[in-house]
Amino acid sequence: MARKFSFLFILFLVFNLNIFNIFAFQDKTEPPDSQQKKEKKSVFHPHEEVVVTATATRKVVKDCSVSVSVVSNQDIKAISASNALNLLNFLPGIFIERTGDLGRADVNIRGIGQGGRRIAILVDGRPEKMGLFGCAITHAFPLDNVARIEVVRGPASVLYGSEAVGGVVNIITREPKEGFVTDFSASYGSYRTAQFNLRHGGRRKGFSYYLTFDRRQSDGHRPNSSYKGSAFTGKMSYAMSNNFKLTLETKYFSGKKYEAGPVDFPLIDYWNDYKRGAVDLTLAGKGNKSEFYLKAYSNFGHHRFSDGWHSRDYVSGGIFRYTSRSLLNNELTLGGDFRILGGRSYNWPQGRWDKNEAAVFVQDEYVLGQKWILSAGFRLHRDSIYGLEGCPHGGLVFKASQRTTFRAVINKGFRSPQLNELYMFPAANQDLKPEKVWNFELGFDEQLLSWLNISGAVYHLKGSNLIETTANPSPPPLFKFQNSGQFSFSGAELSLSADISRDLSAVLFYSYLDPGDKTKGRAGQKWDFSLRFQEKSVFASLQAQHVAHYFAGNFSGSPLPSYFLLNARLDFKVLTAVNFFLDLNNIFNEEYLIYVDLPGTAAGAYPMPGRNFNLGIRIHQ
Repeated sequence: MARKFSFLFILFLVFNLNIFNIFAFQDKTEPPDSQQKKEKKSVFHPHEEVVVTATATRKVVKDCSVSVSVVSNQDIKAISASNALNLLNFLPGIFIERTGDLGRADVNIRGIGQGGRRIAILVDGRPEKMGLFGCAITHAFPLDNVARIEVVRGPASVLYGSEAVGGVVNIITREPKEGFVTDFSASYGSYRTAQFNLRHGGRRKGFSYYLTFDRRQSDGHRPNSSYKGSAFTGKMSYAMSNNFKLTLETKYFSGKKYEAGPVDFPLIDYWNDYKRGAVDLTLAGKGNKSEFYLKAYSNFGHHRFSDGWHSRDYVSGGIFRYTSRSLLNNELTLGGDFRILGGRSYNWPQGRWDKNEAAVFVQDEYVLGQKWILSAGFRLHRDSIYGLEGCPHGGLVFKASQRTTFRAVINKGFRSPQLNELYMFPAANQDLKPEKVWNFELGFDEQLLSWLNISGAVYHLKGSNLIETTANPSPPPLFKFQNSGQFSFSGAELSLSADISRDLSAVLFYSYLDPGDKTKGRAGQKWDFSLRFQEKSVFASLQAQHVAHYFAGNFSGSPLPSYFLLNARLDFKVLTAVNFFLDLNNIFNEEYLIYVDLPGTAAGAYPMPGRNFNLGIRIHQ
């Protein structure tokens, strides 16, 4: 009853705030020039954040019908995180399943994730995916070259295909400034955790490059939980003219993680050894009323586990998009993509498998009367195994005033069955069809004052055809993958951001999720609060999080304790090119558990680190 009341309260708050502010603030809007001057004075995030992931073209967040979150450079500076995906844990509607501060960081958006299988993870638009199991290796994303992260909360399969059934995470990498820049950082902390990072880049005329190396190791916060990982990235770009740019990117990651297991089933000498690589070549161009994007990519991996698993895999493909603005108030995007997924297992089950996918899509946006933005899209997806799947999208944005924006979206997401489900194990089933999720969503954005902004959304997700392991009516085998699962999730998200002064900023997020009977590993309520201060040579931040209504079983079974976390970061400049930083995590030494949905006996609740620290130095140009 309390959870239902919370949901109704959020709906009531959203409605009343907007009705009040349409009338209270409509005639008191400051001139745009005045607002821009105030925004430029703030050292923190601007209100008019521009994103590219939501629509594949540059858009202000308020002009997107879908829910979008951005991890900015200031967020990266403020939050202590072991990899890029752990940064997302403090965003609304997002929960990260992890076995500790180092290692896997599986993203769940509005209750959908499945160990990285139902969320599309991209790096500069390049899909990151394991060819055999269809998941991203989520601890293979260090923070060495991350400039910002854009997240679409909710299905985005029209533009991004199969994995985007729950949402999209696009990691956008750094671009060097004119001249040359070198940056080195080193840190040491609790559990004998050490990290070294070297970055170097340059830009001269039309050519630029950026190279990074990251090394991280730790004994882990539990026995049998050590970690050791290294990563290298390279990015080279050449501007052939003012309108054409060619970019080559490459990456290699090697990491070995020991897992101590859940509290109810400890593991000894259980480890995963991942090696992941990727390369892509992108040609981007733009004219007065058009732009195009062409990317060819390949990512690959070599995996060895302590249980005997040994495999190699690959995903290779291409993406094309063309956008035209030749019609007044209209933006039309046409595109297509193609990829081949495959791999080989050297242990049981031995074999080699592959399949391919191809799609065409269209998305159109029309501005009506300077008040409405209407959008519609459709993807026709062909899988070499099951055939065709259609995926629609429809959205609208209504600008009630310069301060108030409403939005609505109805769209569909899907996930194709993967090679492990189709062929690899006794439970495999070649007759599987794609999983489907429908999303119904309403949202708003309101600038209460020149320095205070509130936004929110309510949504309903309905999933069907989910692939589950069920009893086989005609054994053997005893169990078989079937399209038997379904769910109905409802939720609400609320964000309040304040640029209190030029030097002080605060953000508050509230997330509510009603997953029905499927409560396992899905936090019902989450509060996130951030406070940041910067003046001259000092930067300080506080990050707080409270999680409640959290269970390790379905039907609200095996309840996990609610918990409150408080982290702090201090960064101070001692010389022009030298900074020291200090991270204090879990300051109150809270004992808490995170449920991680892993295969077999590795699934369960994992104890998280207690109070810990990290002290480091950064030398930069």
